[in-house]
Amino acid sequence: MAVSKSTWVLVAGASALVAGVLWMPRTPASAPKPPVTEGVALEDIGTDPVDIAVAKVSGENPMEGILALRALADEMPPNLDAVMWLGRFSVQSGQLDKARERFDQVIDAQPDRVEAYWERAMLDMEEGYLEDAVQGFDLCISADEMYVNGRFFKARCLEAMGKADQALTEYKSYLPLSPDTAVTKSVEGIIERLESDLSGSGI
Repeated sequence: MAVSKSTWVLVAGASALVAGVLWMPRTPASAPKPPVTEGVALEDIGTDPVDIAVAKVSGENPMEGILALRALADEMPPNLDAVMWLGRFSVQSGQLDKARERFDQVIDAQPDRVEAYWERAMLDMEEGYLEDAVQGFDLCISADEMYVNGRFFKARCLEAMGKADQALTEYKSYLPLSPDTAVTKSVEGIIERLESDLSGSGI
């Protein structure tokens, strides 16, 4: 069951910290990344059709890139990199049901592809399916240590679910892994607040 939108917005929007963590690296080097296109001619991007299509999405005719990705995703077997990018672009355009279908398609075809579980966990968190998000973040953390930010997002979900003691444990486990001083200080502030709240409640 999804947590009420008001509850989740209250916790997720409590600090600019969430946005800061979102912009940090959170996927392993093996995960596909958008090609560097700034000041690079399309013909110089390389020969990978997915890279070329993704670059086109960022260019003057985004739909051309989307159509190219769809064609690759419709191949037999489908190009899973293309499917992943279609899922990401669906999230960006607010087509969350389509995004979920794409991520599930990748998971069904390649169950060990951690990035698909990560994207789905982020989507679950955004839509308020926090229990599912926690399970997804746990899977990613266990499968690949590069997904350290999963501990932070898991903690935010637990906090929104009213599980302050569990959230506190996750924040503390994330704290030494935080690569940014500003984020570290913000997380320390959250920990102090939760410890104070728990102490005051007698838990």
